[in-house]
Amino acid sequence: MARRLPLSKLHISKRLQWARNHMSYGDKWMTILFSDERKWNLDGPDGNIKYWHDLRKQPGSFFSRQNGGGSVMVWAAFSFNGQVGLAFLDGRQNSPKYIETLENHPMPFAENIRE
Repeated sequence: MARRLPLSKLHISKRLQWARNHMSYGDKWMTILFSDERKWNLDGPDGNIKYWHDLRKQPGSFFSRQNGGGSVMVWAAFSFNGQVGLAFLDGRQNSPKYIETLENHPMPFAENIRE
C-alpha cells in the first residue's frame, strides 16, 4: 500500500517550477542547512490498529512488551559543506529540549556556513 497519496498534476507543476526558479541560486545553496528527525519504536509502529492480511491464511500474531519496547529518536543535518553527526535525543522533544538540540548540534555547524 502506498504511504501517501500520489501528487496531483498541480503539485507536480508547482514543484517543477520551484526547482526551475532555484536552479540559479548559485552560491546561496552553500549556506542552506537541511535537517530532519526520525523516531523509531523498538516494538512496532505507533498506533497501528489496522493491518492487511490474506483471508485465505491464518492470521499472524504480534507480541509487544507490556509497557512498550521504548523508542529512539535520531536527528541529523547536512549542507554543502558536510554533515552534522547524528544526535540521539532523550525523551519527548518539547520546546526547551528542541532549543537545546539546535544549540548543541546544528548551530555550531551552521556558524561555519554563514555568508
